[in-house]
Amino acid sequence: MIDRTGKRVFFTLLSVVFIIAVPATKAASETPPAAAIASAHPLASAAGEEILTAGGNAFDAAVAVSAALAVVEPYGSGIGGGGFWLLHRAEDQRDIFLDGRETAPGEAHADMYLDEDGEFDQQAALVGPLAAGIPGTPAALAHLAEEYGRLPLAKSLAPAIRYAREGFEVDEHYRRMAMFRLRDLNEFPAAAEIFLHDGVVPPSATAFVNRTWPTLWS
Repeated sequence: MIDRTGKRVFFTLLSVVFIIAVPATKAASETPPAAAIASAHPLASAAGEEILTAGGNAFDAAVAVSAALAVVEPYGSGIGGGGFWLLHRAEDQRDIFLDGRETAPGEAHADMYLDEDGEFDQQAALVGPLAAGIPGTPAALAHLAEEYGRLPLAKSLAPAIRYAREGFEVDEHYRRMAMFRLRDLNEFPAAAEIFLHDGVVPPSATAFVNRTWPTLWS
C-alpha cells in the first residue's frame, strides 16, 4: 500500500530511522520484549526511547525521532523537506510505504533554473527560494501519528520541541557542515540568526537553541 502526502528546504534532505519493536507475545524462553532504535544523532534516538517508555508504539517513536533529527541534525534533516517511511504492523502483517517527499511548487516550470543566456544556474537550484519545494515531512508525521500511532502528535513532538527550546551542544560535525554553507547562511538574515552566532559558526560545546522551531507546530 502506498500513502501519498504532498506537502521546503533549508538544510534538509532525507533521514533514515530504524525502529524495531518486538511484539509482547514472545514466549518467556525467547528474547524478551524490547526495542532497537538507530538514527543519525544520539539525541534523536533518545527521543524515540522516551516516547516508547511513555507508552508509544514504534510508529510514535518514528515520529519522535524524525522530529528530533529536524532540530539536532539540521544539515541532514528537517521539516522543510521530505522523506520516506517504511512501516510494518505486526498485528496484521501489514506493510505500508509512506511517501512524504517534497513536491515542486505549482508555478514551477522547466526553465526556472536557466539564466538569461539559457544556461543552467546551479546557485538558483541550490540556494534561495527557487531551491525550495513544498514540504512533505510535516504532513507525513501528522499522518503517521493519526493513522498508526498510539499517542497524540503533540506528545511525540515534545522531545524535539524541548531540544529546540532548551538547546543542545554544538559538535564538530555541526561546525563542519555549517562552515560548508557559511556564505549561504549569511545571505539570509533569518537563517544566520538561527544557525550562526553573530555571523560565524558557534564553537563546539555551546548551546544551539532554535526558538522558531516550536512555533511551527503550535
